[in-house]
Amino acid sequence: MIFANVACVIDARLEATERPTGMNLADVFWIRSHGEGKDYDQQSAVKFDLEYLRSLPGVMAACVSNAIPQTRSYLRSLVSPNQDLKENKREAFVYQSTDAIVDVLGLHLIHGRMFNAATVLPAPPRADVAHEAFGAEVVITEDLATKLYGSGEGALGKSMYFSLLNGGLATVVGVVELMQAAPPNGPGDIVYDVVLTPAVPQGPNAIYLVRTKPGQLDYIMGRVWRELESRQHGRLVDRMETLAATATKSRVADRTDAVILAILSSFVLAVTMLGLFGFAAFAVTSRTKEIGTRRAIGARRADIVKMFLLENWLITTAGIIFGSIVTLAFGVQLHLLLELPRMPIIFLVGSMGLIWVAGLLAALMPALRGSTVPPAVATRVV
Repeated sequence: MIFANVACVIDARLEATERPTGMNLADVFWIRSHGEGKDYDQQSAVKFDLEYLRSLPGVMAACVSNAIPQTRSYLRSLVSPNQDLKENKREAFVYQSTDAIVDVLGLHLIHGRMFNAATVLPAPPRADVAHEAFGAEVVITEDLATKLYGSGEGALGKSMYFSLLNGGLATVVGVVELMQAAPPNGPGDIVYDVVLTPAVPQGPNAIYLVRTKPGQLDYIMGRVWRELESRQHGRLVDRMETLAATATKSRVADRTDAVILAILSSFVLAVTMLGLFGFAAFAVTSRTKEIGTRRAIGARRADIVKMFLLENWLITTAGIIFGSIVTLAFGVQLHLLLELPRMPIIFLVGSMGLIWVAGLLAALMPALRGSTVPPAVATRVV
């Protein structure tokens, strides 16, 4: 049970780190700034900064966002086509940004259109207050559209209700093919359920996403780092990083977890083999006279080795059968209670084969030692 489930978890973690993001990570970087002082105006600062960023030669697009894609920094909301939010609901990542976010991230708009620039308004100060700026128009991912409306094209023009903003209402005007908000934690993660809303996030923090022409990322980042902060008083630029580096860092934990699980499972396998080795060694030591008798009546050394390996195989097989039953029962319960996907049978079969091989290897040395017992041992008087 341990090996099958650990192998399944490791495979899921590694597979999740390789899933497509739907974004152009290579040519995008982000900047985080912080406004200070009572005279700081977030809306005018954002407008001024975006004008500067878009004016730089080599910059293809720039936008502001409430969160950095590929990180667990996010705004979430329950969304549903039903106003009561009780049936057919999904939890989704919500990004407040300008209409340029599709161009910045390189998203593929497959149905409808992007929301109009005129719908981009200041975001509400609190998530529990009804406010039209949460999104008179929204763009969603195809995954979310299929789950809520049956298809991407079928979502166009439909209403979407939010649990945030006192049950705010928006109209779906566009569908993007794919956007991965953050690295998935597992097969059933919600990271592909994304809503893009037209809003300039509240201050004092501001996050800018910038897309450059290929080959000019480092140059543009260096220039922005030198110039942006000095262009406005009362505003500090505290961090800048490529989106590709952010995505890689976000996956380190999953890869580390996979390595740790592999190491721990190796220790468990070693302890299992040590136990089987000890059992086989005890059997050989306590049955020396029996071995000598068998050798005296004609048993070959190979026959003695086969005898102990067969006994060990029978014991190991009994444990494998019991463990397989427990594994299947455990997997069914996880599928029913947590709605996790069922474990592929390949992991159970592979674990069975691994335990069989480990059991035979653990018993091989004691069996070989037992086969060297001479026939004369049978005639000794204890």
